[in-house]
Amino acid sequence: MSQDQIELLQRALEREKKARKAAEKILEEKSRELYLTSNRLESLLDEKSSQLQGVFENIIDAFVVMNIKGDILKFNDAATRLFGYDVSRESINVSNLVHKDDLQYAMLSFEELRTKGFFKNYEARVYTKSKEIKWVHINASLVFDKNNKPVAAQGIVRDITQERLLKQEFKDQKNQLSIIINNSPIGISLTKADYSGILQINQALIDMLGYTAEELMSMKVQDITHPDDEEFSKELRDQLLNGKIDKFNVEKKYIKKDGNIFWAKTNVTAVRNKVGEIDYQVVTIEDVSKEREAKEKLIESENRLATLVLNLDSGIILEDENRKVVLTNNKFCELLNINIPIQDLYGMDCSIAAEQNKVLFKDPEAFVQRMNDIDEAEVEVIGDELEMLDGKILERNYLPIIIGEKSKGFLWTFTDVTLKRSYSKSLEAQKQKYYSIIANMNLGLVEVNNKEEILMVNQSFSEMSGYAEDELIGKHAGKIFKTREAIDIIAIESDKRKKGESNSYEVKVEIKNGDIRYWLISGAPNYDINGHVVGSIGVHIDITDLKNLELQKEKLLSKLEKSNDELQEYAHIVSHDLKSPLRSIDALVSWLKEDNKGKLDEMSLRNFNLIETTLEKMEQLISDVLDYSSIGTERNSSVEVDLNKMLDDLITILYVPEHISIKVLNKLPAIKGDATKLQQLFQNLISNAIKFIDKEKGFITINVEDFKSHYKFSIQDNGMGIDKQFHDKIFKIFHALNKSKDSTGIGLSIVKKIVDLHEGQIWLDSQLNVGTTFYFTLKK
Repeated sequence: MSQDQIELLQRALEREKKARKAAEKILEEKSRELYLTSNRLESLLDEKSSQLQGVFENIIDAFVVMNIKGDILKFNDAATRLFGYDVSRESINVSNLVHKDDLQYAMLSFEELRTKGFFKNYEARVYTKSKEIKWVHINASLVFDKNNKPVAAQGIVRDITQERLLKQEFKDQKNQLSIIINNSPIGISLTKADYSGILQINQALIDMLGYTAEELMSMKVQDITHPDDEEFSKELRDQLLNGKIDKFNVEKKYIKKDGNIFWAKTNVTAVRNKVGEIDYQVVTIEDVSKEREAKEKLIESENRLATLVLNLDSGIILEDENRKVVLTNNKFCELLNINIPIQDLYGMDCSIAAEQNKVLFKDPEAFVQRMNDIDEAEVEVIGDELEMLDGKILERNYLPIIIGEKSKGFLWTFTDVTLKRSYSKSLEAQKQKYYSIIANMNLGLVEVNNKEEILMVNQSFSEMSGYAEDELIGKHAGKIFKTREAIDIIAIESDKRKKGESNSYEVKVEIKNGDIRYWLISGAPNYDINGHVVGSIGVHIDITDLKNLELQKEKLLSKLEKSNDELQEYAHIVSHDLKSPLRSIDALVSWLKEDNKGKLDEMSLRNFNLIETTLEKMEQLISDVLDYSSIGTERNSSVEVDLNKMLDDLITILYVPEHISIKVLNKLPAIKGDATKLQQLFQNLISNAIKFIDKEKGFITINVEDFKSHYKFSIQDNGMGIDKQFHDKIFKIFHALNKSKDSTGIGLSIVKKIVDLHEGQIWLDSQLNVGTTFYFTLKK
């Protein structure tokens, strides 16, 4: 229902109310006049009764007369129409007319009538004879006899059912409108006619601007308008005020309370009165900041797209529904040898262009016919190939553009695929080549999916497993090879492949004929074009023979270890057994010398001294051999060794002649190793240097360099030096350059063995009569 209709109904109701009040007033006056006249002038009773009857019958509203008990005595025609009863033929009590839910209210009103003599503005529901519910408005009063005793009651009953419905409808519409306005995402406000203030505002606009409703009520429209838009907005507002326009729409900027700015679509509508003056203005504000941003991005995107199309590596031509060119690019002109500006092609008929360019193709007529057939069918075509006279191969695609159910044009793309086709042929040849290699190589190849179902095997795998290809395809890889080990390991490895892990592993399998074999499998995940793991590929090598060799090797190593232990025990026994006779001989020689002191000539004494020297050398040789054989067999634990402290202790116990100095250039590190063997390493090298220094003033220099994975040590002396031809021999056992009694030829062999034990290397740099530098490395 429109506002105008509501206002019309309201005016009609007001007129009706005034008419009813006038009638009620007349009726009351006539009743009073009748009552007074009856006391004074009995003779005039008939005349007044006649007058009252005329009023009673012709009053617009229902008029009801009842006795004190509530029995209806009389209805006028309006009351009969309202309630549907003919009181001249049927009896009815007023209690039968009152709605059950309004009964208590009715009793209170009748009590008021009894005590006061009247009641006004009683509104309640009543039942008609047909049980229809009506809303009524009643003004009632008592009727007194000449003794001023109440004998009856009379009332004017007005049917307000329609009025109540209209009020309720109006109220509902008002509530609905309020709900719509308050829940609208669009900001809505009601402003004064001259924009001097805001009268009403909804929640959406409050949220948009960030002010409270009270703050906005005290502000002017200009206070929230951005200065850049104020002049233009004022011009439109003035036109509205001057009556030139009744509404205007504009996009403008607003300022929020926090200072931020947003764009909004603003609709202003003037609400004018009958004389054309503006009572107020309705303003709707819709935040379009995101839309403007999206629009700007769209324009930017269109510009980028246009640039992209112009520079695509594929030729593009877009026709409209009439086969006129609307878009093309540089590549299209290049592919078809078109030497005119792109702009000159726009609007050209494609049929004519096809006829002009058909001479570029090997089969001109087929080129034109195929294009016409495609255009007529209006069905997508992908991958058409065209051969040109110059040997170029073009791939042509066709896409009809349908909007709704109407054709809006056609898009053609042309791509030079000459190299691609050559590459495809070469790739196919390579594929066949490598497929033959894979099929015949001596490595078993298997491809499985994520469920471990076999998808592909090569011939080598079939021979390894004993199964034919058709016996393997589709089967679960782990379950074919029967052993519990194979099933468990393949399940674990399958999970690794799904996580993208690659590795190699050994597995024990039972092949088709029941033989147990050992395979080394290198597995890797298999990916699709989107990078998702779809399975795995495994390369299988039969290592059964190698495995058997390993088992034999383990047995040999075990046997060798036992032999080494026995040999070590034997070496200790031999060492003890050999040293005992030597000590006995040494003792006998000493006794002989002592017993024959003064009797032996010089030659005999020299021979005895030679025997003692030889015995000492023999004992040293036995000790060195025992030391050499012990290195690597003793299982001393690895500990942190401070080489600085160790070297200090070592220099203290070594015999260092006064003419020789030992100098350490850099602080030595602490390393993990066997403390005893490391001491033996440095002791042998330093002792060796002392032994062979033949200068009046000798020096030994010790240095270290720190590398990422190891330390590099050097021990330098200014001794007699070592000829280069012996550099590779001195580390071999029993190889001594100086045949003195102090040299057994084992010391440097022991040094090398200790360095090897600590995963290092040893070498030397030497010059005769200048000196020697031994270098060795120790792992960190």
